[in-house]
Amino acid sequence: MGVTIGEALKTKFFTGYHLIAGEKGLDREIQAVSLFDAPDGYKWVKGKEFMLSSGYLFKDNVELFREAILFLYKQNSTCIAVKKDRYLGDVPKEIIDLCNELGFPLINVPNNVAWIDIINAVNSIVMNRYITHIIDRKNADKLVLRSDDFHKKIEKTIICLSEELKYPISIVDILEKEVFTYPKEQPFLKDNISFSKEDNFSFNYQKEILCDKLNIYRIKNIEDSNKCPFVIIPIVIKGVTVSKLIVWEHSGKIDYYDLFVLRLSYTLLLEVYEQIYLMNSFERRFYDDLIRALINGELDSKQNLIKAISNIQDFKLNIENNFICVCIKQDGGNPSFYNDREKISTTFLLNIPKDKSIFGILDDNTIILLYDVKGYNKDVIKNVKKDFESIFKEIKNNFPDREIKLGIGDMVEDICSIKKSYVGSLKAVDIGSYIYTDGEMITFEDLGPFGLLRLESIQRKDFGNNFSHISPLLEEPDSDELISTLKVYLESESNCNIAAKKLFIHSNTVRYRIGKIQQICNIDLEDPIERLKVEITLKFINSLK
Repeated sequence: MGVTIGEALKTKFFTGYHLIAGEKGLDREIQAVSLFDAPDGYKWVKGKEFMLSSGYLFKDNVELFREAILFLYKQNSTCIAVKKDRYLGDVPKEIIDLCNELGFPLINVPNNVAWIDIINAVNSIVMNRYITHIIDRKNADKLVLRSDDFHKKIEKTIICLSEELKYPISIVDILEKEVFTYPKEQPFLKDNISFSKEDNFSFNYQKEILCDKLNIYRIKNIEDSNKCPFVIIPIVIKGVTVSKLIVWEHSGKIDYYDLFVLRLSYTLLLEVYEQIYLMNSFERRFYDDLIRALINGELDSKQNLIKAISNIQDFKLNIENNFICVCIKQDGGNPSFYNDREKISTTFLLNIPKDKSIFGILDDNTIILLYDVKGYNKDVIKNVKKDFESIFKEIKNNFPDREIKLGIGDMVEDICSIKKSYVGSLKAVDIGSYIYTDGEMITFEDLGPFGLLRLESIQRKDFGNNFSHISPLLEEPDSDELISTLKVYLESESNCNIAAKKLFIHSNTVRYRIGKIQQICNIDLEDPIERLKVEITLKFINSLK
């Protein structure tokens, strides 16, 4: 993107400048400003530069003047501007004729103008033109767009940017898994679009950093040089990449001014995405009551559910799909999850698409998510567990001092039956904490037969009555030692020698303690049923203490 030399000369800054020759080339585009005053300084140009010189080199050296003009024209420079009255005096006729013939503008610069002022003026003209274009487009759209038409605002920004840069532009929404490209139907989109937050392309590529501050970089296919390179700008909110702005360099590399416009467009898009985030964060505060009504069975039909969600703007969940309940629970005694709602919401909003899940805080210590699993044809539980690994890790990092566990229930085909999955997710956390003491992500499926237990039964009174034969051990002064020996003994398949090695004691000590335990509890550990009952009891020993 640039501005033509003709457009620049019409601006107020260039009022005192005079076009000496080359009027046919006033449509040549400026994309940079360069200065040279060394005999061969003009040879290090890239094209489309507004070339500045004091003219000293060309005094009494028409051949060098001619050579420089021919070289600059061949390299597609924009023009050459000299301070004619400083050293040159009258410009030789053959130079004027050459510039007119080539259509290469030769411009006289007033003596009192500093080079930096020219550079700043050209930069300002280019930048102001795009800013004015954006403002005019936004003002025109005010009659059409509502304040919450966020996706339309994004599309308008992309269209405006593409028309200004004259490159195809795409916006890849990672959370919504959507792509908008202008102009549409570009042949190079396939294999290049990735909804991953990281680069995940199907080809070997070279990555070139263009701006490390905003992480703007170019991707070039090194397997096929005919493939179109592209520039990526990740749009990041709260440390999470939510979208990617892509410029397809089908007709050459973007230039300095293009990068400026990209930075400006990035700012505009970031503002819109932050508005989307704030809107979603506000709306999802209302899901607490909706989820509570579902798991309590108050919304027992889809008709009732449709009425309940009719007032929630932009509700994207498809209630016809299959769902699983995910429960995140912390130990009591910690600060309430309600105090950290913003932190929790940010984690979910920026990691889970809103057409995939809704979430809410059930009580001080419990977060509930209803998760759409329609896309999983098999291994549903395994896939859900995989989906939540990074999310759960982020939650734990947010609350490093707390004991937090995640439970996953079974799939239900009707969202109005989610209570069953909810109870399973709670059991996965509460009962699973005893079965898998080191586990942090536990599924109801993992519990096996233990899933048959009722949560309310795991209390000292009820549980103690059911397993009273172990209770006497808790009254012994060396109860911890006896219980530890019993656990290891059973885990070692009742082998005293193996248990002794694990406990770092003599095997006779193990035999003595096991004998004492059987005498105190009046149990026969040779009986498979009695042994199974003891093994189960030991899983929940903390409830008995």
